[in-house]
Amino acid sequence: MTYLSRVTLSPSARKTTRALASPEVLHAIVARATERASDASSSPERTLWRLDRGTDRHRLFIVSPHRPDEQILVDELAVEAKGFAALDYAPLLRAVKPGSEWRFRLKANPTKSLSQGEGQRGRRIGLVKTADQLEWLSSRAQQLGVEFPTNRFGQPEVIVRDSRTVDFRRASATVTLSTAVFDGFLVVRDAAALQEALVTGVGRAKGYGYGLLTLAKPDVTKADG
Repeated sequence: MTYLSRVTLSPSARKTTRALASPEVLHAIVARATERASDASSSPERTLWRLDRGTDRHRLFIVSPHRPDEQILVDELAVEAKGFAALDYAPLLRAVKPGSEWRFRLKANPTKSLSQGEGQRGRRIGLVKTADQLEWLSSRAQQLGVEFPTNRFGQPEVIVRDSRTVDFRRASATVTLSTAVFDGFLVVRDAAALQEALVTGVGRAKGYGYGLLTLAKPDVTKADG
């Protein structure tokens, strides 16, 4: 069974500040809360997570093959009262049907590979310009099994916000990742492909909080799961 969980955090609390100091720290907390010692090495499903920052509260979304351990999250994070909810993901996945329209949110690590010459492995770089980030997303429409509707100007009904470059330490190295949050609308063309993306994620750096795609009905103001 796959679960979609939402954890509401107090942004000013010391626990939250410490956990959000580095994606490496939050990754470790999510991993501890969702792994099962008996099958952690054999489970084919990966855990995805995304932090949506807000002024009054932050929301941590987790898609995992096991129900997260609420106590671990409470011990490690400043979870608000009644701020934890874990639901079976299957009903939402079943609602993804060809022709259905959804609002979506995706926090991703858009990249491209630069050729280093024949026989050389390409060098991967992060995309930081809005136009390049939108092109990155649009190029994945078929793979995701979706179509991004366009407006009268022929532009997809998608906005890019909170685009930034994130640096953090991992062991003795510095990791640099580009990040972009995409909010917009999509129409389902291949339900199986989109269902797969909802469970396995989109793009790279999934362990650091990128790649989690969430859907909401079009009449919902925010596409936050």
